Amino acid sequence: MIKNVKEVKGKDFNIKRSAAEDRELSFNDDICIGCGICENTCPVGAIEIAAIGNLSRNYFTTDFSGHRKIAQNMDKIPTGVKITINEDKCVLCGMCSGLCPADALDLKIAGESIKDLDSYPTYNKSVDFDEDECILCERCETACPREAITVKRELPNRADLVTGEIDVDKDTCINCGICEELCPAEAIDVTKEPGSEDIVIDKNKCVYCLVCKKACPVDAIKAVCRSCSYGEYDFDPEKAVTTGNIIVDKESCINCGWCEGVCPTDAAKVSKAFEGTFEIDQDKCGQCGACIDTCPCNALYFPKSQKSGDMLPTLEIREEYCIHCGACEKLCPNEALTVKRTKINATATNSKAWQDAINALKN
Repeated sequence: MIKNVKEVKGKDFNIKRSAAEDRELSFNDDICIGCGICENTCPVGAIEIAAIGNLSRNYFTTDFSGHRKIAQNMDKIPTGVKITINEDKCVLCGMCSGLCPADALDLKIAGESIKDLDSYPTYNKSVDFDEDECILCERCETACPREAITVKRELPNRADLVTGEIDVDKDTCINCGICEELCPAEAIDVTKEPGSEDIVIDKNKCVYCLVCKKACPVDAIKAVCRSCSYGEYDFDPEKAVTTGNIIVDKESCINCGWCEGVCPTDAAKVSKAFEGTFEIDQDKCGQCGACIDTCPCNALYFPKSQKSGDMLPTLEIREEYCIHCGACEKLCPNEALTVKRTKINATATNSKAWQDAINALKN
């Protein structure tokens, strides 16, 4: 006898079945992108995608476009889940898990994910960073719409980059504070209180720019720079190198390609699960912003107005960052968007059912 048990924990859930083998389907609501692929491909119709209010962009902890038409349809603090699964219908076949482009659904057989089993097909998608080319500039971390990238870097010591000497004649210093206000490195601390006057220079912060020396009205500061941009360098270049590493949260990453697009050294390389086209019918578009607020890739946008009073510009897309998930098309109230998947990058499978399901993703 097959027994289905549903365990609800917040917005995530597990559906378990005990039979000849243990199967468990889990869902992570936080990384679901609301594309509806699971709903469309479920062979028994057990999955239902949530209404537009729960698919708004603020649900993904990103920026909301502020358009009134979608604002009236969304919860400020969403309370529901993005998808619901009828456990009485679900047969735990794993189709939704295998075809989810965000890996929000995961079927485990005897404790092992089907994504790790050769007998089940998986998407050929990846994100990689060439550590030899990466300069740890953090542009990828800033651009990532899913906050899936963390750049950890260790900066060189300032003393290894510039050297010099600085000293203050406290008998001459009048503690006016001009040097403190002008110091670009915030290395000077001046106490002006009568009877407690003092000036302290933090040599770990000082860059020996000589601004304080030039500005001092009583010539109390003596300073010299030994290695400047216009002089000879006498330090070891290797000590000027920033070191560190990049951490990618594979669970949150959706392979949108933003990291590759903004990388100045071509260190990031991304391969996507889907290839396709994107079309916008500007005549149908109501400029409500629903698609912008739902797109997990930050690919859709309205160009900024050039001056006050400009008409709201037409919807645009950075198609190089689109993953062709179809979430925007699914919720567009005017059917103004058409997402076509022309190629599915997935591993081979001998299962006719899986072949049909993968081919059905092309539209």
